[in-house]
Amino acid sequence: MKPVVLHSVNPYLFRTGSWVYGQVSKLRRWKPVVVATKRENMDEFPLDDVHAWVDLPAPQRWFERTLKSLNGGYFPFMVRVARSSGAKLLHSHFAGKGWKDLPLARASGLPHVSSFYGADIWVNARSEKWRARFAQLFERGDLFLVEGGAMKAKVVSLGCPPEKVLVQHLGVDLGAVAFRERRAPEDGLVRVLICGRATAKKGHELGIRAFARARRDNSKLRLSAMLLAVDDEQRSEVARLQQLVRELGLEDCVDFPPPLPYSAWRKSLERYHIFLAPSLHAPDGDAEGGAPVALIDMSAQGIPIAASSHCDLPEVVPHDVGGLVFPEGDEAAAAATLLEMAGRPQDWPRWGRDGRAHVEAQYDADRQAAALERIYDRFA
Repeated sequence: MKPVVLHSVNPYLFRTGSWVYGQVSKLRRWKPVVVATKRENMDEFPLDDVHAWVDLPAPQRWFERTLKSLNGGYFPFMVRVARSSGAKLLHSHFAGKGWKDLPLARASGLPHVSSFYGADIWVNARSEKWRARFAQLFERGDLFLVEGGAMKAKVVSLGCPPEKVLVQHLGVDLGAVAFRERRAPEDGLVRVLICGRATAKKGHELGIRAFARARRDNSKLRLSAMLLAVDDEQRSEVARLQQLVRELGLEDCVDFPPPLPYSAWRKSLERYHIFLAPSLHAPDGDAEGGAPVALIDMSAQGIPIAASSHCDLPEVVPHDVGGLVFPEGDEAAAAATLLEMAGRPQDWPRWGRDGRAHVEAQYDADRQAAALERIYDRFA
């Protein structure tokens, strides 16, 4: 019988949570069981054992919420799931969930692993309240997983013992990603893509301004900004960027394709030649943490990448392996890098092959799931 790992994430699963799904669904020697408050997008991220508070009858939900306010902060049904499933380990996703799950770990008696992903560390590090919570989490948690070296250094700087932090790369399902070398287009139009949530850390404004600079020297450049907005603030950001495009006179060469489900989004990438990843530290302190999973997807597909030196992006795209790296926040350097890559179509196939090989070695979902299971073996 497989040992069970209890995954705690809320909701299961948010629309952009493909990297969490990869960690859960790719396990082979361990059986994943999920506990959450809410469930959503089950068609996109199917899993058999998902137990959500929202599924309980209304009287039981009220009773569970009342007990949670009295017992130190955990839903009793989650402890019951842990015990009935025979869970050997609790894995919390995001720092906030890790801290909230400390009472659950105590009540269930399970070793506790937490994964950090970005804003949960970088933004919260500015909060005195959260620094105190980090101290509790680092003292009582058993292990903390991060996406790369930059994120590990940040977590250690907040007071976590280095021996409690491990770099565990995220992975993508390479079997579902069709690789294709990019070649010079017959019509001469070089199609550039930026994508991601409409948040400041993605550097979309810098990317659009850098594209505008580059296009002064290469009128064959085209840009698609595929932005995901899940709330009013992000929708307002999309509108602001669309206005910026109009102000820069780029309406004829910049479009804003609608966001797509993950599988359809992957298919849509086939038409692009270069991916621009201008991520940077946002004014509120937000950062990528490690690197966006979209970056891994692009290299897996064979798309050359122009990436900033932000956080762990160069760990996914080492310079001249999969693409080129420019200094974070440097609009002129981003434009120059974009121009250089657009002008070197003879190197696109090499960057595509090298990027794919790097992803296969370091970010393959099956390999990373096996590595995660070895971590579970060690701490269960």
